[in-house]
Amino acid sequence: MEHEINPSREIRDILLTIALAMATLYAGDSAAAFIGLSSIWAPQLALLAVALVLSRTEMLVPNLRKHRGILTGLALAPVATFSAIIASLLWSNIFPQTPATRQLAEALTPSTTAEYLLYIGLTFLVVAPAEEIIFRGIVHGKFSRLMRRGLADVVSSAIFAAVHMDLSRLGPTFVLGLFLAYSVDRTRSLTPAILIHAINNTAYITLLFLSSSTLAAENLVLP
Repeated sequence: MEHEINPSREIRDILLTIALAMATLYAGDSAAAFIGLSSIWAPQLALLAVALVLSRTEMLVPNLRKHRGILTGLALAPVATFSAIIASLLWSNIFPQTPATRQLAEALTPSTTAEYLLYIGLTFLVVAPAEEIIFRGIVHGKFSRLMRRGLADVVSSAIFAAVHMDLSRLGPTFVLGLFLAYSVDRTRSLTPAILIHAINNTAYITLLFLSSSTLAAENLVLP
């Protein structure tokens, strides 16, 4: 039997989760130099640790814990990735890449095949699970309890885009967020969202690797 929904508690959980995620990313970035990890991966590892702790609490919507929807994720991933790429190209005409975005592209450009495979592994095992537990499992899950589905998709995707704190990534990140939210709505599981997120990031890293960052870094941003 489901507990009665308490709107004020749901909002509190959303705000607490976002604040905790932002603080974790900031702390991970600050600690990166001291532990010898990239300023890209250290914050994500810290976020994964927090996400895994939160996933064991009631803050994660219970029915999203089930592992299902793999085919949905695989089917939506190409469409979501292509849409994010188109959104990136269109958005860059309005808001040119910031220095932070260019630095991100440089940091995510593998220099060797081994490094490329490592980045893909980190994308699937660290980045996608961490962000999906936080933003779809908790933030979107909570909003879905408070408002109709379509509106929850838009609001949670807008927050997902905003917390990246980079205007040049806002548009494509919002577009990707809509697909991620829809996949969760459709399957009631985080599994397809994790797959879509990981495949999208893999496509971006692959473009950087194959083009030596010339094409991708100058024309695309990572949602």
